[in-house]
Amino acid sequence: MGAQQSKSEPVIFYNQNVPLQFSQGLVDSLETRTKSAPAASSQQVRPEEVEERVRERVAEELKRVQEKQEEINQRVYSDMAKKNIDNDQNSVVLGADINNMIEKIKRTPAKAIPAEIAERQEALVVCYKNNESRPLDCWKEVEAFKASVAKAQKTFVAAYQ
Repeated sequence: MGAQQSKSEPVIFYNQNVPLQFSQGLVDSLETRTKSAPAASSQQVRPEEVEERVRERVAEELKRVQEKQEEINQRVYSDMAKKNIDNDQNSVVLGADINNMIEKIKRTPAKAIPAEIAERQEALVVCYKNNESRPLDCWKEVEAFKASVAKAQKTFVAAYQ
């Protein structure tokens, strides 16, 4: 009927020193594995599938990195916001201090320079311009200017006593 015998005998392998004997179940199991192995190798992953898997993994990694970066950005922004609030409060205080200093420093408007001091000052400037290389030659004009300023100071102090 069939090409195979209904009852198979065990396969015996002889070694020079020791005879080896395998059961029929083991031989059948190995034969079925060898028959199915080429089928498994024919089911190799196609390059498109590999590329798709790589893209998926890259996309997952990119998403993870972006989430981590977003978390870091949020922390940095919150820290900066806290510092800006502190700086805003400091700048308000600083602005008030500056305005107070300006009010303290404000003086009454300067009065007109007396005519005698203005004349002596003009004579001193002309002397310096004429003697650029020898400014010490203007010592007379300097003394006259200093004397007129001292006189005006005495007058000013005497007026407020």
